Amino acid sequence: MKTQAEVEGLIQRLFREIGSNPAEPVQIKPRDGGWENALSYEITQKDGKRARIYRRDLDDGNEQGIKTALRGFK
Repeated sequence: MKTQAEVEGLIQRLFREIGSNPAEPVQIKPRDGGWENALSYEITQKDGKRARIYRRDLDDGNEQGIKTALRGFK
């Protein structure tokens, strides 16, 4: 189970690693549950584009899968 600070810290770190501005995600919110048990998290950028990362990727430590999701903002 990840806390809000852990999820936000991980996303910001991965943003830096893919060459994006870590301050770019404006909003990160849990979907289908709270911070510790959400099935996914929705990340919204300043321009309104969104991406979703899944809890299974967080739990499995699948940072490559999360990076792929962060590159695919729509």
